[in-house]
Amino acid sequence: MQEGQLFVAIKGRVHDGHDYALQAIQKGAVGVICERELGLPKDTPQLIVESSLEALRRFASWKRENFKGKVVAIAGSAGKTTTKELTAFLLSKVGKVCKTPRNYNSQIGVPLSVANFEEDCDFWVVEMGASQKGDVKRLVELVKPHIRAITAIGEEHLETFGCLDDVVLGNGEVFYQMQEEDCGICPAYVSHCYHIPRKLVFGDGRFRAEDLELSEEGVSFIVDGVQVFIPVPSFAIVENALCALAILEALGIDWKGLCGYLANFHPVEGRFRILRKREMTLIDDTYNANPPSMRMALRSLSFFKTKKIAVLGDMLELGADSEKYHREVGRLCAELSIDVCLFFGENMRHAYEECKRLKEECFFFESHEQILHWLLENVHEKAVILFKGSRGMNMEKLVEGTLNGRPC
Repeated sequence: MQEGQLFVAIKGRVHDGHDYALQAIQKGAVGVICERELGLPKDTPQLIVESSLEALRRFASWKRENFKGKVVAIAGSAGKTTTKELTAFLLSKVGKVCKTPRNYNSQIGVPLSVANFEEDCDFWVVEMGASQKGDVKRLVELVKPHIRAITAIGEEHLETFGCLDDVVLGNGEVFYQMQEEDCGICPAYVSHCYHIPRKLVFGDGRFRAEDLELSEEGVSFIVDGVQVFIPVPSFAIVENALCALAILEALGIDWKGLCGYLANFHPVEGRFRILRKREMTLIDDTYNANPPSMRMALRSLSFFKTKKIAVLGDMLELGADSEKYHREVGRLCAELSIDVCLFFGENMRHAYEECKRLKEECFFFESHEQILHWLLENVHEKAVILFKGSRGMNMEKLVEGTLNGRPC
């Protein structure tokens, strides 16, 4: 909360924003949108509405209707935030950009972001999250994007989506009500799923990566004759970059002249961020995890030349097939010859069992403290350590503990 802002009191499943209205006023809020009259100082403006969230959406909708620039929407099973950051980073070289902050991609986060976007921008870049069919459609109705992109399709939120087909359909809602001049972008491997009038694909044709090389310093590749280097040693960021370049193409921007700037791009916290401590290289990929992002992270790790250690937490919300996907992780760790694998969480017990069947150096732990103790006691030589798991596993505590050399 910053001084001069308007506080919107929204009742959620766990917390009720109305309980924090007085605190917001004390911190400088100039007024409150709420669903009932609150016991606030007498001079505090209170706009009482039937639904605070709907009021926020209506304000954001008014803001969008009056925006004269271009709007980009980014959906997908993985890589949304990094693609958003890459797109906004490149667009900032040719104009003024507003983007959804952090992971504000929800039914609350998107309208809140749009409500705060500056109107004199050239571009708005909006990340759209989904955990079930209908989520993206509702955000598209609000944002009305000119360019609509899907970063990747894979197993995600299967507890609520139900099946992979519904993941395809749910993310495909980003193409809902496209206008003739709008453009859709998607990976080549799902292009056949989306029949839209104007479409660009990446991963094939012009927007495919050739001469791909990955090292501890980053990843390099050639796209449509242009050499690209990104200081992030991840295969996933290659797909994200290809998607971002296709977005610029759809906007009519000469992206080839901007590729050199990618050498200065740095990912946000928790998205394959590289940290160093003495002989150790830590890969902080802790923000979230699902099967496609886990596969990509492990394949990237496997290309490092030094000792490779994977610290993996549960992939949550996978429904009835959770055991199957976790066992696949265990097998993949063995197939990729990851030197040491540390598994954490009840679902990752299945990965441990599968990995242990195929290789020796793997361990199962029941707490952050046990994992950190093992790392601090056993990792002394040069090594690269990948930390990854779903948001609810709080794997970032292990990154912090390893850097600080003390328990979580």
